[in-house]
Amino acid sequence: MNRFLTVLAKEIKDSARDRRAWMAAMLPAILGPVLMIVLLSSVAKTRSEAEDLTLPVIGKQNAPDLIAYLEENDVVIEVFGGDPKTEIQAKNETVILSIPEDYAEKFSAFEPAAVQLFTDDSLDKSRIASRRIQELVANYSRSIGALRLMVRGVNPSVASPVRVETRDFSTHESRASKILATLQMLLLMAAFFGGAPFAIDTTAGERERNSLEPLLVHPVTSLQIMGGKWMTVVMYGLLATLLVVLSTATALKYASLEALGVDPKLTLAMQGSILLHLVPMALLASSAQMLASLFAKTFKEAQTYLGMLTLAPALPVMFIMFRDVKSASWMYLVPILGQQQLLTSVMRGEGTNLLDALTAASVTTAVALGLFLVLTRLLRSERVVYGG
Repeated sequence: MNRFLTVLAKEIKDSARDRRAWMAAMLPAILGPVLMIVLLSSVAKTRSEAEDLTLPVIGKQNAPDLIAYLEENDVVIEVFGGDPKTEIQAKNETVILSIPEDYAEKFSAFEPAAVQLFTDDSLDKSRIASRRIQELVANYSRSIGALRLMVRGVNPSVASPVRVETRDFSTHESRASKILATLQMLLLMAAFFGGAPFAIDTTAGERERNSLEPLLVHPVTSLQIMGGKWMTVVMYGLLATLLVVLSTATALKYASLEALGVDPKLTLAMQGSILLHLVPMALLASSAQMLASLFAKTFKEAQTYLGMLTLAPALPVMFIMFRDVKSASWMYLVPILGQQQLLTSVMRGEGTNLLDALTAASVTTAVALGLFLVLTRLLRSERVVYGG
């Protein structure tokens, strides 16, 4: 144990001196969640601004009843006299409504009276505002149609034989977890990008600097040497994970996402659960990254391998997001996927099943230890030590 601690202290001291590695490992952990939540806040702000809508109208005098209906629904009407295409493309206006001169004539003749809505669907703000105006005009049209039927002595419900009543059983937490699913990737990837620079440095880096061979000359076993290196990478992976969790919780505390229908927060209990579930991820990430780096012939080659390996945690999250796969017991037997399922449960505010948590942690830890034993065995190979 003393020799193992000596190797561990040596590795921690060496890695602590590398400022570039620290920046590469820890900056994404701090800035990643902040940038993601700033993006979500921007989307929420866009939706909020769409609620306070100002609508430029061409031919306002041609449809006074429609204009009054829009104003009753909190739409501010402005008279517009410019070129709609120019103003929309220049982003001076979000949407513009045009009411033709023959609107009143067709309306009075019980013919379809068309209006034009100019918009730019490539912009979120314009698309949201356009959808709101379309819904208001459609509601106005239905109400007028119902009144016309009543004047003729026809029950308006005759024209609507089937009516859909939607009941939303989603909870506040479930809606929040859906929006914050992208943050799961950052949480799962934290140990990978946090330990990557140090995993490379303790394996391919030392071999390239010719400092790995002298270390093997000392009276320490390969298990003690690799154990010290592995535990160093694990510690940095856990540190990056801690920073991601704290950064996410802090950013959510000051973010305003009410316009998206949610107000997600990470309580201290949720933060503790997330960290606990991600400990096996740090073990797995360290083993996998060191194994890939040990097979690399150069430092740059190791960086290439680990760059691809860092994307591994994103795959299960993307699979679940795009396929909307229902949670199943077998998922907890798959490393990374099991941790993803546990994070989803925590973010939904549902808590976690103890058996599922133990299963996921046991499987991931077993794989990590298996890879660690492979690393220990490879350290005895001259071909690996000398990079042949």
